[in-house]
Amino acid sequence: MTETDVSSSPAPSVNTPSKEASSAAPIFGSASTFSSGSGFAGFTGIDGSKSKAVASQSAENQEEEDAGNDEECGAEYAPVVQLQEVETSTGEETETALFDVKCKLYRFDNEAGEWKERGTGKIKLLEDKETQRVRLLMREEKTLKIRANFIVMPGTKLQEHTGSDKAWVWSTMDFASEEQRMELFCLKLPSPARAQEFKKLFEESMQKNAKFVAGTESEESAEDTHANGSAAEEDKSQDKATSELADSMKFKAKVEDA
Repeated sequence: MTETDVSSSPAPSVNTPSKEASSAAPIFGSASTFSSGSGFAGFTGIDGSKSKAVASQSAENQEEEDAGNDEECGAEYAPVVQLQEVETSTGEETETALFDVKCKLYRFDNEAGEWKERGTGKIKLLEDKETQRVRLLMREEKTLKIRANFIVMPGTKLQEHTGSDKAWVWSTMDFASEEQRMELFCLKLPSPARAQEFKKLFEESMQKNAKFVAGTESEESAEDTHANGSAAEEDKSQDKATSELADSMKFKAKVEDA
């Protein structure tokens, strides 16, 4: 081989990496791997406006579904037991309230020797529209149970409770338990002004009821007089019958002796 042949012969090819090959196969961790728009560098998180819009849309869809279900449900259920309205009477329909205030009532327990709370509720002085007779009524505010119920009797003495200018103490014949019973009450009112108002109306009620008590006493005295007269007449008739019986026995004895 000549020098000309050696220089003219092509040089052996050597495999060298090209720029296109290096860009096609990036190495993990290199800057090109996390270029803008790809990989971790392109991760920008979740768009908040889009997520809110999706949540709002789902909530609206749920509301529409619920509304549709409510509209579709048109079933009606009749009650098992039919209840009828019943008119109830409290006994106060024919009376006028002269005094109506919330207060607290106590009664004295003789066995325990102490005051015990009777109840809290409205105490009323009720005047009958027809007879003008006045009674005191108190019902417990929650249960409406009667805690005091009596005619305001003339001669009742209201005494101011020791150490309080808004409480009154008095004794009376009470019918709250539907039986006659002597009670010693203590009434505590909201304020001294209310206490004075109660005293004034209570005393006026005693004056109104005085005529009924006087009328009752006169009727009782008349009944007693009539009863006494009837008893005297009965005694006279019995004496006459006894004397007649005695005379007949004497006459019978004379006839038998003859």
